[in-house]
Amino acid sequence: MTFDATPPRAPIGALRISTIAMAGVIVAVGVPAATAAFAMSSQVIDQQQLVGISAAGPITRVVIADSESDVHISATDTAGGVSGQAVVQWKGKNGKRAELRQSVADGVLTLAKDCSGGGCGPVDITLSVPRDIAVQAATSDGGISVSGVTGAVDLRTSNGGIDAVGLGSGDASFHTSDGGIDASFTGAPARITAVTSNAAVTVATDGRTKYYDSVRTTNGNRYLTNVQDRDAAGEIDVTTTNGDVTVS
Repeated sequence: MTFDATPPRAPIGALRISTIAMAGVIVAVGVPAATAAFAMSSQVIDQQQLVGISAAGPITRVVIADSESDVHISATDTAGGVSGQAVVQWKGKNGKRAELRQSVADGVLTLAKDCSGGGCGPVDITLSVPRDIAVQAATSDGGISVSGVTGAVDLRTSNGGIDAVGLGSGDASFHTSDGGIDASFTGAPARITAVTSNAAVTVATDGRTKYYDSVRTTNGNRYLTNVQDRDAAGEIDVTTTNGDVTVS
């Protein structure tokens, strides 16, 4: 059963997560000498290499520009730095590979996959970050998972799902295609935006904060049990096709 979209009201200002310039000198992450065969059924990728990621604090924002890759970010009670690793994958023992480049400028850690050397492939990234950090991550053909972050999040992918757990009060934006979105909050963002296609969307608020729900779906049902108020300052904006929307 398909429901009509919620009647419109005066718009609230769009989520503002500034695009971070790739400022500062970008330095290639050091690559260990040893490599290991990567056993998987794919005929395209059969090698992998672990690359360390480390940035001393304070780091206030992480920006990730990747493709064909998964991104996993978890917050801990750390002193303000960021640590983790990337799994660089490529075809053939002597094949060309992508590089993961990192830079730090004004408290912003930027991680970007560089295929300019002629080789490319997935560069899966796993990070441990401070809780109050902001996260801006863009990838494709891969999933994104973020947990425990209280700052603003802007997560974008395609042909992959987004899983965000225990987020705080920073504004949250999720965009994907052909992938589900599942987000839960312990805080109260002013705006939560979720856009996908051919998949379901689930948003769990803190259970106390009032929101104006603007929810649109085709060939799907809406299940809205959160605290709703047409005059609320906060807004939840969800769009999908061929999928249910649940807001609690």
